[in-house]
Amino acid sequence: MTQILVVDDEIAIREVLIEFLSEHGYAATGAEDGREALQMIKTARPQVVLLDIAMPGMNGIETLKKLKEALPSAAVIMISGHADHDMALQALDLGAYDFIQKPLDFRYLERTLLAKIVTLEPESGDSAHEGIHGHGRRRTGQRAS
Repeated sequence: MTQILVVDDEIAIREVLIEFLSEHGYAATGAEDGREALQMIKTARPQVVLLDIAMPGMNGIETLKKLKEALPSAAVIMISGHADHDMALQALDLGAYDFIQKPLDFRYLERTLLAKIVTLEPESGDSAHEGIHGHGRRRTGQRAS
């Protein structure tokens, strides 16, 4: 089962995303900020991270940099209601797989997850997934204006 970590300081959004993902067959957990996410990936090792940009303390861009250092195989999908086009491009340049604006389009999110998950390689002897097949990143979809 694909493990997804949802990182958002807004508890309502975090809980809705976790519920949506769980109902669609993913193992979803949440973190309220970048520091908690970085602690969690030491043991959880998610294949996908949904990461908000605007968070207190360590913002999403800084968290993205540290996530990609600590867990380069994770596909990071940035989410934000506050970002501009330059910030979206910066996130993609830093290794984010996609950038989705709030309010979230759950059908688009599901398609994005499915598109990414099919590129994950199964771990030997385990049903979990880890690693990215190839090096391309998705650069389509909703963008900040």
